[in-house]
Amino acid sequence: MTQTYDTVVVGGGIIAAAAGQHLAAAGYGTLLVERDDYGSGTSSRTSRLQHCGLGYLSAASGSIASFLARPRSAIECFSLMRRAMRGRAEFVRTAPERVKPVTFVVPLTRENAIPRWKARLAFRLMAASDGGRVPLDLQILSAGEARVHPALQGMAGLDGIHGAMTFTEYQYCWPERIVVDTVMKARAIGMEALNHTAVTALARDGDLWRVTLKAAGGSRDVLARAVVNCAGVWVDEITALAGAPHIRRNTGEKGTNIVVRLPESLRGVGFETVTAAGAPFYLIPWGALHYAGPWDSASDGRPEGFRASEAEIAAILDQLGRLFPGFGLRREDVLYSWAGVRPRSLARDGKGPAPAVREHDLTDEGLPNLFTFTGGLLMTHRDAGRRLRRAVACRLKPSGPPRPLDTASPPVEDMDRVTQASVAHAVLNEQARTLSDILRRRLSVGWEPDLGLRHAEAAARFAAPHLGWTSEETAAQIARFIDETVAEFGLRWPSPDLACQNENVLTK
Repeated sequence: MTQTYDTVVVGGGIIAAAAGQHLAAAGYGTLLVERDDYGSGTSSRTSRLQHCGLGYLSAASGSIASFLARPRSAIECFSLMRRAMRGRAEFVRTAPERVKPVTFVVPLTRENAIPRWKARLAFRLMAASDGGRVPLDLQILSAGEARVHPALQGMAGLDGIHGAMTFTEYQYCWPERIVVDTVMKARAIGMEALNHTAVTALARDGDLWRVTLKAAGGSRDVLARAVVNCAGVWVDEITALAGAPHIRRNTGEKGTNIVVRLPESLRGVGFETVTAAGAPFYLIPWGALHYAGPWDSASDGRPEGFRASEAEIAAILDQLGRLFPGFGLRREDVLYSWAGVRPRSLARDGKGPAPAVREHDLTDEGLPNLFTFTGGLLMTHRDAGRRLRRAVACRLKPSGPPRPLDTASPPVEDMDRVTQASVAHAVLNEQARTLSDILRRRLSVGWEPDLGLRHAEAAARFAAPHLGWTSEETAAQIARFIDETVAEFGLRWPSPDLACQNENVLTK
């Protein structure tokens, strides 16, 4: 018999995981389906910052005249800032083991200098948005103090600087694991989840949705009272499967980062400014290294959108050279890179992205009980889960009783090491099926400076008995992991900067 669920959640990123968790907790019989692995797409290619929302206020600031000319846009920016601050406070409190504080320095130059009263007002607004529960630690430095700040030494135009701000951001170093954690919490309260399983068809079957699933073992159908489309940059593809290719709610925006080694004076310190075009630009600590970017460009969900191009790498190096000419960074100094396509809500006029985060009930557009989410961010994923649960609740009641949202999970041993026990747990308890699943999303070793290459052989050897790999398949899995790492991250390997290190960036 074809199994029937209250809701089928399509996608395996952080928004899908949060939606599944909140729906399961509300009593909805829920199935989550992801065509690759949990957290392997956009969620793994984020800025890795739990932003306080300052960027939204920057977008809303300006003259009184500009505010009056576009009040709706400014109010939306304030709303996004408030949501970011609340998400920041909630996540830091509920998952302190997944974040760490980072001090950021913002130089106040001719291009981005703002009056001190305006800076203090912005931070007061942000602090009031979460009740001051997670401090921002704002400090405003005079021009003289800024000129001697260790993190600003070598910066272009330092003699003419107006001052600087320092404040605390929070970095989630391992977004992939946050997604896996969320999926596992949802499974613990009754949600079913399938990774490496694609949705290939959606069709109405009476009052239900018939969802066709395809995995390595073949295809099968399930039925659902509602479909929650959280496929990120691919949400419009899922809507098209339901027979509505004309409904577009998403547009993609590619962001690229490069990883480099900067002077010791910047170790552990973040740096934030804007490019000449007014786009945000960061230097973010990554263990003993830093990643720089993002460099933004329009894109869709095709594979090349998840790889840094040489032109994008050159643009980031050029920006770094303009900011810190003394660093003398060249192409060979780029240790590796990553890129990802961020899902962005399509502007209401259908022309380009909008900063808004939105849930869409498509019932009145001929798709009963089909919901889509656009513009989702890891830093506000719990809010997204609540919003989608409320949207579904407006259309149908859960078939089961409510359950606790955040179940206490027993600690997982050896998450920072490759051992027989840690690999077995990843495969048998957390649905890992490939070396990337194991090394990057279940264990932290995939984010050591060599991106886990040194551990591939041992992990494959430990995983083979549980996954039924022959010796030939084990060798093929190792080769696939190496090829994927070099292709997707442009890793220089072997590299004297990386090969002899064993530093876990997630704990340093």
